[in-house]
Amino acid sequence: MTRGKKPEAAIAEAKTFAERMGYRWTDNPHADLAFDFEIFKPLYFRLVKVNQTRFTINAEAFYEELFPDEILGLRELPFPPFILRELWLRTRHERAWRRLGVYDLSVAEIGWWGPDNYTNPHAR
Repeated sequence: MTRGKKPEAAIAEAKTFAERMGYRWTDNPHADLAFDFEIFKPLYFRLVKVNQTRFTINAEAFYEELFPDEILGLRELPFPPFILRELWLRTRHERAWRRLGVYDLSVAEIGWWGPDNYTNPHAR
């Protein structure tokens, strides 16, 4: 589905990022499913796909055009629709994670989420 090797270093950093927000995580044991790990804490459960890019993301860009394989892979996962799916992005020139909520008909950048004490400095 995606090109190249898995971004193992970025995935490890993402797991540490999840722990700082109070989540526990487990790896995806199924290579055919398009997510890297799942995160959970009381009241919250999410499937996470990590992507590291070489390019800076334009503020006017559509994520569906930039990451079509990853978004389609998350949408097609065989989980109930109430299980949230997120694409976490990291560019090589930014130190902050971008969290994107992937839904059936849209992709939304998460700008702030209080329960995780998360603020995205790049949110539009």
